[in-house]
Amino acid sequence: MKNAVKKALCLATAVALSVSALTACNGRGKSKEVNFWIYGTDSQLEMYYQLTTAFNETYGAEHGISVKATEVLSAGYMGTVTNLMGSSTAPDVILAEDADYKKWIIGNYITDISDINSIYTDIDLGEISNAVIDRLHYDVETNTSDPDDPLYAMPLESRPTALYYNKGLMEKAGIIVISVDEDKLDAWNRNEIADNYGKKKSDYAKLANVTVPAKGYYRSRNPYYFDELSEGWVKPDVAGGEIMVFNNRIAMNWDEVEDLGMYFSAAWNPGKNGRSEWGTTYGYFTETWFNYGWTVGGDCLYDLTGDGDWNFGLLDPNPNYIVKEGKTFTGRTGTVYQAGETVAFYDKMNADANETLVPDSYGDYNRANGGKAGIWTVIQEEMNKGEDSALIELPSTRTAFKRYLKLGCGNDTSNANNLVEDSYGLNISPNPANITDINPIYKQFYSGDILCFVGESQLMREIAVYADDYKLSWDVAPLVQYKEYQDPSDPDCDEVKAKGVVAGHSRVAAMGINRLSSKMDEAKAFVKWATGLDGQRVRASIGFFPTQESLMGELKFDSDSAPTNVTAFSEAMKYQRPGDWWYMPDTLWVEAWCVDLNTNVRNGKKSFANWYSPAVTATNAKLKDYKDFDR
Repeated sequence: MKNAVKKALCLATAVALSVSALTACNGRGKSKEVNFWIYGTDSQLEMYYQLTTAFNETYGAEHGISVKATEVLSAGYMGTVTNLMGSSTAPDVILAEDADYKKWIIGNYITDISDINSIYTDIDLGEISNAVIDRLHYDVETNTSDPDDPLYAMPLESRPTALYYNKGLMEKAGIIVISVDEDKLDAWNRNEIADNYGKKKSDYAKLANVTVPAKGYYRSRNPYYFDELSEGWVKPDVAGGEIMVFNNRIAMNWDEVEDLGMYFSAAWNPGKNGRSEWGTTYGYFTETWFNYGWTVGGDCLYDLTGDGDWNFGLLDPNPNYIVKEGKTFTGRTGTVYQAGETVAFYDKMNADANETLVPDSYGDYNRANGGKAGIWTVIQEEMNKGEDSALIELPSTRTAFKRYLKLGCGNDTSNANNLVEDSYGLNISPNPANITDINPIYKQFYSGDILCFVGESQLMREIAVYADDYKLSWDVAPLVQYKEYQDPSDPDCDEVKAKGVVAGHSRVAAMGINRLSSKMDEAKAFVKWATGLDGQRVRASIGFFPTQESLMGELKFDSDSAPTNVTAFSEAMKYQRPGDWWYMPDTLWVEAWCVDLNTNVRNGKKSFANWYSPAVTATNAKLKDYKDFDR
């Protein structure tokens, strides 16, 4: 790895900052060196080096600041840095990921930089999404991240998630891949416009007599859908004239991604040497449950009262609710929900004012005086209004989580560990044991072992490096979203009966400043420059997703096969939020349920039935330690 960072040029004359304490170097002076400690993949490290070099040759040279980037092993990065805090060898600027961010602050390692927006006014930050920067505000006493809480870091890397897919492999398998926004689909079907790939409908002879519906994945016969009446999958009859269309501008629903995934999975469409007909082993992978649980309005952490009475909610069996278009709904505690908003847990459950529900080991809730709580009676009455109801019922969080878990569980019905409560697994996703440091999921993708996977934006750079060598044609699409069609058995029916919210997680790698740094002003200047338009422009020029949407047009890749639908990431950045590892000051409550899940259940060593009750009990016991915290 290249480790050289060019030193800043010393100007002959002083350059003064009107709003800063910085002093420019001159013929007698010496630039101050800011130490920036970094870690990551080879591509990320190279980006950090190029970023610091660009700073040193421009803003740094003009203002007497140089930055030295030093590589530290990813494993144990925080421990290595914090052990040296206060010493002469400690870094001035550090990288803080979501999962560890609050630990940096609570440990008093990084300083409050709330003033960074009002100083160094010659550096333009541009427009940074609230969904990105809000998580970097933090009040240690309340565990809140409100806009008026102190700011301890700035976002260097925003890493929203999207669905990476192998376009070339889809086309080889007979799937027509288009890129048409839903509001333009009628015009495209009339052959009036081209899609984002420059293709009109008339360019596809197979579509001459087909009106492509507004679906992420369309097949003209036997679409797969899962309910109590249908769980069977029928292989697409390409030879018999079945039409398949994938549209990267419309999110697939749960059925569609499973249908597509089975077509490319060895367990359902076997070929040679333990692979599918198309050379893949699996069709689809997502590491986290977030966009499954969140899309229906659920979460793994519920507040039973709205006052910090925390409870593990991932196994909640009670339905969720979303407000219809053009309607509002007032919840049990008086909160008014607008159209498209899901009703919070404490507003959907039946309870008296000031009553705290009692969780059981199944994941459900009892009244304080005994008996199941159930759904608030006013919501039940509202749902009895039928078409006139202001609410639409969505699946429970438990149902959503089980749908996620089934993806990687085996489909052998003779193995009890493959049973996810009421149905068996699908075996269309690799298990955690199949994904290693030397065989990460993105490598399995560019090498052709999996059709599509959910990944963060920085993987565009990793994939682009190898795309040409593997002759990979690829792109990205929105994450899966809960949608139920009026008639899921009708291939052409795209009338939506119920739809959840768009949802997904993003990570942020932020730049914080050592509280004991002797170069505080210089460090702030570097942090603001690196996270502002100039620094993000450097990142975009080498294939890294910029934090500012205005720079999307400057994103470049060292590959002949770059993604066309990068807009999927910029759209996601506006609504995606941090994962559960960020919720509380530490992750001990997460580990209480997820270690056993990821080590044993998802690897087929333990059944869902043997996991959930101990997980619920242990997590709820641990959450009692967080009573004084908000979220």
